[in-house]
Amino acid sequence: MTDRPAEKKTGINYPCQWQYKLIGRESESLKDAVKKIVKGAPHSLTPSRTSRNGKYVSYNLELFVATEEIRDYYFNELRSHSAIKIIL
Repeated sequence: MTDRPAEKKTGINYPCQWQYKLIGRESESLKDAVKKIVKGAPHSLTPSRTSRNGKYVSYNLELFVATEEIRDYYFNELRSHSAIKIIL
């Protein structure tokens, strides 16, 4: 038997609204990626910032997640899409 501490949960109460910060190079490609991944689920995608030299754009994606598994699914799908360079 090991003396590892129990894994701590985040304390997030589901269902809830969740927000991701997405960073990519092209606005249209990033918007298309979100549309493909959320598949019609109600969401809002709002512009956040553009880098100083205009190379990167960022957006805030907010959507309803019913469970941690769904939240993780969206995160992993967004992270693996080529139009999205960084997700927070």
